[in-house]
Amino acid sequence: MRRSDIELAVDRGRIGAGRRSRSVTELELELKSGKSADLFQLARDVERKTGAELDLRSKAERGFQLVAGNRAGAQHAERIALKRGLSPRNAFGLIAHSTLRQITANADPVRNLDSEGVHQMRVGLRRLRAAISLFSDILPRAPTECVKAELKWLTSELAPAREIDVFLKESIQSIADQGVPKRGARAIAKKFSAERSAAFARARGAVGSARYRRLLIDVIEWIETGRSRLGAGDDRSIATYAAEVLDRRIRKARKQGKHLDDLDPRQRHKQRIKVKKIRYAVDFFRSLYSDRDHKQLASLSGRLKQIQSALGSLNDFMAHRELATEAALAAPPANRRAQAFASGFIVGREREAANALMKDATNELHRLHRLRVAPGK
Repeated sequence: MRRSDIELAVDRGRIGAGRRSRSVTELELELKSGKSADLFQLARDVERKTGAELDLRSKAERGFQLVAGNRAGAQHAERIALKRGLSPRNAFGLIAHSTLRQITANADPVRNLDSEGVHQMRVGLRRLRAAISLFSDILPRAPTECVKAELKWLTSELAPAREIDVFLKESIQSIADQGVPKRGARAIAKKFSAERSAAFARARGAVGSARYRRLLIDVIEWIETGRSRLGAGDDRSIATYAAEVLDRRIRKARKQGKHLDDLDPRQRHKQRIKVKKIRYAVDFFRSLYSDRDHKQLASLSGRLKQIQSALGSLNDFMAHRELATEAALAAPPANRRAQAFASGFIVGREREAANALMKDATNELHRLHRLRVAPGK
């Protein structure tokens, strides 16, 4: 630190918008001269001693949220604007920074046990992990693997909350109106409501942990200081790089989609992830294409969304089957028959729906088209 000049500013006050307001306590660190490594080391020291957490939103942004009445609600992905002449590494930095903003902006909703906040933080994590995959050939290997491991940890801490919440809302809450005895419906709903509460508490605990706070600092340092692995002779722009990435991944998805019926659940899950990465890539690179090409982009994105949705529902069904089976086997004697009946009803209904979803996914994969346009000016 002796050779670096770092300014630390303390802000305390309130942000107001009409009758709405919220308190602000911030420590801002700015590297005036010296090594960026010293800046991030100081940030880690501050986090360890004070429990401070990285927040990428400006005070102005938080003020606009108050004006909109969205004090601490779930935050969705923001639009990404890339210039065609950017290097792939610099473009990745902008994309990764945007995904990290979505992650950090949903920390408060997760702490407030907001189901949509949990979902949107998971979306931010998936988008960042997708960006890492899309740009894997230019990112430094060792630090990237460390970041991926921590992102996977946080994703796994949030996953049960989302999984059980969807199971409750989409599979359990509707069965009482479909001929399932009320006793069985109530028993299985009670069981998974309790598990949902525990899963949300786990998610809140993860976001409130020192490991989460360190993760944010590690990721922002990796984004800001990481170097490209591209050789000195590789002068591709992001426009060229994006076109190559999309073309290659769409061709592979179409080829693998011809054998969708032959895939087991784990292989279908992997196929869904590949489709999801293409869809995120379309969103990341949308600004590189001209207005006249946006119709093709919208068509491609819509088809990818249909495939992802169908394969996602199939994946959910497999998870729901495991949850329902476990509920039937672990039910207390007083409710065993009723809960087993409710569980069997859920599994049977979703198995019937799975056949139509498989057909939809297969058809849409066959129709998946390559993006035959050049990035616009």
